[in-house]
Amino acid sequence: MAKKPNPNKEAFLKAGMELPTCVNEGCQNKIAVREWKYFSFKSECSRCMTARKKNITTKGVTIHKKKTCENHDGHLGFKCPVDPKEWKDYQSSLDLDHLDGDHMNNVPDNVKTYCKLCHMRKGDEQGDYNSKKSSGRNLMEILGLNKKEEKQKGLFD
Repeated sequence: MAKKPNPNKEAFLKAGMELPTCVNEGCQNKIAVREWKYFSFKSECSRCMTARKKNITTKGVTIHKKKTCENHDGHLGFKCPVDPKEWKDYQSSLDLDHLDGDHMNNVPDNVKTYCKLCHMRKGDEQGDYNSKKSSGRNLMEILGLNKKEEKQKGLFD
């Protein structure tokens, strides 16, 4: 059975947009897509994510995601509640945060590793979850899509 075309992916590509390059230094692959429905993207390519999770070294590639929360020093205005020595069993509880809110900006200096607790608190305190925030990505606007009209066409179902 043929795979049904994804209208969001088609609109993204038709607008001349490209997926960003993997955040990991030395990797030139495009990032993995979490879900086209919401234009939700990972920060790494599939190859790097798999290698990192399996603790496999890829020649010429430096993994950017740290093994502990980078807020252990309290630079977010509060200190991470988890002792850095305890992170070995909780690697999956670490997120990559785009400091400028632009998930298309995968420059390593723009991406920090935070635990889910610090990431959520940072987001709450800095208004990262505000879709009207000027630094936030708004692919709908960039692509010229009106959510109400596009919903009628079958996007966002």
